[in-house]
Amino acid sequence: MLYVLNEDVIISNNNDEYQMDTCVFECTADSFMYRVNNSLTDFHYKYHRARPLRVKTKDGFRLLTDKNYKIHSYTLGYLKVPTEITNENPYTEYTDFEDITWYEITKIAAQMYVENQSDPRYKTLTNEVLTQE
Repeated sequence: MLYVLNEDVIISNNNDEYQMDTCVFECTADSFMYRVNNSLTDFHYKYHRARPLRVKTKDGFRLLTDKNYKIHSYTLGYLKVPTEITNENPYTEYTDFEDITWYEITKIAAQMYVENQSDPRYKTLTNEVLTQE
């Protein structure tokens, strides 16, 4: 499962001039005809600006333009749900995080353990933000 953080598109006119970084508009079946037929929506290329429509298909999605501009590149930023860590195979290498991340995970886990085992007034979670780099 993925959680989308951002989508960036670089568009230009049909002559490959006026490249611009923009975002997409997620289009549903309800809003598709309105966006396409209404000349005032940002889907239509005006003054070197537009937002392509992202339409979901059975195989994924498609990016649509009004044919007055081109899409040069599309970048999707996302978070992946990490694989669950279990005790079934304790010696299996876990590759979802880089090595540098493990120091922060271990530090946070140790602080949470100390907080749960000692004086409840010990506020490690509030101090956690101050100690991280």
